[in-house]
Amino acid sequence: MPATRDLSPRNASKRRQRATKADTRPFPAAPEMDPLHVAFQHCVSGTRPVSAREACFALAAANRRPPTARRPPLRDIAAIVATAEPQDCLDAAFAAAGRRPSDIRRAARGLSPNPPPFRDVDYFAALARWLGCGFDRGPGLRALARHQRLAVTTSDDGVVVRGYRGDKPVVAIVPSPAWLPRLGALVAAKPALADRITIIPPQALVEAMGEDGPVVCQGRLDPLHGVAERDLADRVLTPGQSVTLGATGAVLLLALMIEPVASLLVMVVAMTAILVGYAVSRAMALAPNEHGTPPRRRLKASELPEYSILIPLYKEDEGLKHLVAALTRLDYPPDKLDIQFLVEADDAITQGAVLREATELKCRLTIVPAGLPRTKPRALNVGLRQARGSIVTIFDAEDRPDPKQLRIAAETFAAASRELAAVQAHLTIDHLSDNWLTTMFAIEYACLFDHILPMVAARRRLLLLGGTSNHFRADALVEAGGWDPYNVTEDADLAVRLCRKGYRIAMIDSHTWEEAPVSVDAWLKQRSRWFKGFIQTWLVHNRQPLALLREAGPADTVVFHVFVLGALTAAIAHCAFLVQLVLLALGEAVLFGDSIWLGGLQTLAVIVGYGTSFILGVKSIRRRRSGAISPWAVAWFPVYWILMGIAVSIAIHDIVRKPHHWRKTTHGVAARPRRVAAHH
Repeated sequence: MPATRDLSPRNASKRRQRATKADTRPFPAAPEMDPLHVAFQHCVSGTRPVSAREACFALAAANRRPPTARRPPLRDIAAIVATAEPQDCLDAAFAAAGRRPSDIRRAARGLSPNPPPFRDVDYFAALARWLGCGFDRGPGLRALARHQRLAVTTSDDGVVVRGYRGDKPVVAIVPSPAWLPRLGALVAAKPALADRITIIPPQALVEAMGEDGPVVCQGRLDPLHGVAERDLADRVLTPGQSVTLGATGAVLLLALMIEPVASLLVMVVAMTAILVGYAVSRAMALAPNEHGTPPRRRLKASELPEYSILIPLYKEDEGLKHLVAALTRLDYPPDKLDIQFLVEADDAITQGAVLREATELKCRLTIVPAGLPRTKPRALNVGLRQARGSIVTIFDAEDRPDPKQLRIAAETFAAASRELAAVQAHLTIDHLSDNWLTTMFAIEYACLFDHILPMVAARRRLLLLGGTSNHFRADALVEAGGWDPYNVTEDADLAVRLCRKGYRIAMIDSHTWEEAPVSVDAWLKQRSRWFKGFIQTWLVHNRQPLALLREAGPADTVVFHVFVLGALTAAIAHCAFLVQLVLLALGEAVLFGDSIWLGGLQTLAVIVGYGTSFILGVKSIRRRRSGAISPWAVAWFPVYWILMGIAVSIAIHDIVRKPHHWRKTTHGVAARPRRVAAHH
């Protein structure tokens, strides 16, 4: 039993000396360089007056001690901390969480911002360290809730949960920022209280108290993302890019005026090089993959990791019950699933649909706070912040995932090195015969997910993710900064950022059945958004081209340019080619004159591009839907590609006029089969 401590005022000076000696032990050899230690020394020695902000940093220093060390009361610090602003407490907690001494020194003086940790578990763990309290991610509270009814008190200060572990009382709290000055003062003056308090993140309380059915919780937007400013699509062009683009346009215009044929030749050569590279990637996809799918390590149910499923929804009340049914069929231990429906604060219709349809599912309805930009990646960041799983996946409202998909992904990660950051499942259209448009969409998806992406993955090159059914290691996802809320193809952008950090992405042998747009209007909204996102992503990652080359490597940089520029160029080139055919049929001069070189280059691009596309389409039809679609359906490709050209035109308009606008595609309107056949 520890000795009783003398807390009388007459021994305050001795206590300060003992506290100083006790608290200098865990500090570096040169404590004067540590601003936390300096703040603490000033507070306990009284050598000069200290501000409330310094006192908050001093409390952080006092609690940086070995777990077995007991901290004496710090009444002088407590009195000053009680007068602090909540932001001073937060800054001290976040600055002390592993930052360099120089950064902490600047933070203590208020000279540098202190962004909060991205994930809630890290946010509240930092508060626990600052207060000197214990921290529980959630398992301890869940275990406690299984055996007793916990008392919960909610106020403006936060949430207090009371229970018993044996005969000992347990107090767990979710403190609000406004409570921190008084709470910090309390534990500074009475350190024994810190030993009895456990800090928990909000989702731990929701999970412990929740029964089957959705439990409503509020999301947090601070910070909005963790993406580095260099890679953020909040602006279309940097000043340097604007100057470069303007200078290039001026030179090109001048060249066209002076030497029009030669200038057109150079332009066509550049365009043909992109198109041939794009066509070659399709030709490579025709060959059998060398390595196939990555290996898996079989896991028992007890060995499977916790899995977070993020489901962003906006005006998606139609068909939600089918997604819920698909989630209930997942072959994964229910107690290891962390399912979040992410719904905007003003979307009462979808909130009501979740509460109505998900009654048999243990899940959370996370309310995404109001704000801009209102995009899917912004909602995903809110969900990631509260996700408890070590693996995170995304499903959309129209998705019907293979029941074994989570297990396949988890076993793939278990067999792989930490270099593997994400895996992508195959996406399949399950109502391909509704009309001509859904048939074309189904063939396109079959080409992409059955041939092109597996080919890229087999060669361990940059794989641009699809927007759903991609599974991530949570730590790699957080390291990459989560999703860019301003990028409307957040999946492709995230894939590039992961590649630049040295990670790779693989394909897994599992399918998710999706809904294709059934009208031209819906298709154009979706595809123009994708093309606009490709333009955003290309511009963002070419702000510093040499940095992209250095970080991604030459091969992946080439893949990035070929796939992004190739998709955009192919759609425009196809429409230009059709215009030439019409002019030729009318007896007019061909668009680029009678140059043999121009004609030869265009012929090469047409033969390689169209030929590989038609062959790949036929092969995809035969592989995925044997007999369901006629191979002759590829004859409609030229018409489908006209829509591609229109979508690129809309995307260019949008990137100039409304770069962050999210063209919403309505789902739940297709007549989809009730039972999806297993993939063979």
